[in-house]
Amino acid sequence: MITILFSVYNIYFLDESWFMGDLSRPERHLIKFASILVVYAIGVMAFAGRSPAWLLPMWHILYGVLLGLLVLLGLFDTFVSSFSPAWRSLGVSLHVFLISPVPYVFVAIIGRAAGRMMNGG
Repeated sequence: MITILFSVYNIYFLDESWFMGDLSRPERHLIKFASILVVYAIGVMAFAGRSPAWLLPMWHILYGVLLGLLVLLGLFDTFVSSFSPAWRSLGVSLHVFLISPVPYVFVAIIGRAAGRMMNGG
């Protein structure tokens, strides 16, 4: 599901797309925020009950910290001043990372490896 969402976002909602080009900066930030929340929720559903007890809190921390950073960057960009290209690139990269399957795969691999180590295999 995360891969499908990531693909749809990249096709229709990237900043250079016809759809995002007509939106205001706050509207674009809202769409990006919503896309992160959807991926976060998919991860919570995937890890709940099927993974070691520590894995879901790790997912919460990963998304909490990175989403908090992005919200601060978005608020600054919206209400204080527009970012330089370097800061904007950082925000875009962080957003793409959070909606991509990479965090899910990374956390899932850690969980499986830890499970094998605990089971002696």
